[in-house]
Amino acid sequence: MRPRQHVVQSCWRVTPERGFLMNPDPLVSVRNALEGIVPSATIDAIESAAHDMPALMVSGRVRPVLDRLPLLDIGRLMAELMHIDFRAIERLMQMYSYFGNAYLHGDGKLSNRIPASVAVPLVGLGAIVERPPILSYSGYVLANWRRTSMHAPIVADDLRLIQQFLGVRDESWFVLIHVEIEHKAASAVGNLQDALLAAENGDAVALETALSGIHEAIERMIAVFQRMPHGCDPNVYWAKVRPYIFSYDQILYEGVEAFGGKPQSYRGQTGAQSAIVPALVAGLGLHHEQTGLTEHLNVMKAYMPRPHREFIEQMGASKVRQAVLANSNRGSLVEAYNACLRRVTDFRSLHYHFATEYIFKKVANPVGTGGTLFMDWLKQLIIETEAQYV
Repeated sequence: MRPRQHVVQSCWRVTPERGFLMNPDPLVSVRNALEGIVPSATIDAIESAAHDMPALMVSGRVRPVLDRLPLLDIGRLMAELMHIDFRAIERLMQMYSYFGNAYLHGDGKLSNRIPASVAVPLVGLGAIVERPPILSYSGYVLANWRRTSMHAPIVADDLRLIQQFLGVRDESWFVLIHVEIEHKAASAVGNLQDALLAAENGDAVALETALSGIHEAIERMIAVFQRMPHGCDPNVYWAKVRPYIFSYDQILYEGVEAFGGKPQSYRGQTGAQSAIVPALVAGLGLHHEQTGLTEHLNVMKAYMPRPHREFIEQMGASKVRQAVLANSNRGSLVEAYNACLRRVTDFRSLHYHFATEYIFKKVANPVGTGGTLFMDWLKQLIIETEAQYV
């Protein structure tokens, strides 16, 4: 099943105001956007299951409810795709990807199948949004927030989750801290674009200004990231948040003809599916040794919205590092560039610290939700970044 070509995913456009967050704000309900396209009874059943998920998970009733979901007509969505607010498609993808993960973990025992009532729409929606049929960072974080009031700022304290598994505060805080980090990263996006243009034009003054803006944006990201323990306890994260966002390993998508009855494997939701750091790495002209981690990070791009992948590709044409090296006698420019690299190192070091506290200390052989043994690789990225100071 393939969507029409050139679907405009305008809600994922990358801007200096919103960065990689969904814009306009994510939809909570798809009712108005899909009126006359999806039967009201079907919408009621889907949204009710999504809304009730924490209660269904706690009571062990989630699998029977999902088994009985009416089958969403993907063909009708495809026929009307050019007339539908793409945020509604993404909200459907979010709900069904949560359904898939919830079904697998529904009663505390991992299932090896997803029923056709969930699997068929999930695969069809995945084709439309051009991402694998599993919960990814875009649905877990980038489109999973709503303001407490119309004009509330995009900060964790003033946001609420749209979709969740268990409804515990630690789950909400874990996600919303990432939402705020993404928002703080927005100005880095604009400054990255300015830096590329300045380097292309040979404008050292403008390049230095843009690099200073990137440095300041990363500092703000770090300040938000440091607040993670304020609302997400490592023990609660381990027991009640992390189990529901793992990779799929040989999972049967029932009723999906394209899979021919063969089980499928996909990478789980992970911060590596955020475009922030890959865009910074590409824009600043950093290079890393090819390892299992860099291969994994390249695979993660397929789990990002298409406009985000395209933005990273645009950053790959950057001549920023070459421009800094060519103006190495300009001490303030070199310092502005190195300050950016130090902040990237600091951000990765903080990630490494939290990975240690929230995961590494819990088990002898930690595997990330994306399916990798990541600790040594994270350390290597830090070392390699430090080695590229000018």
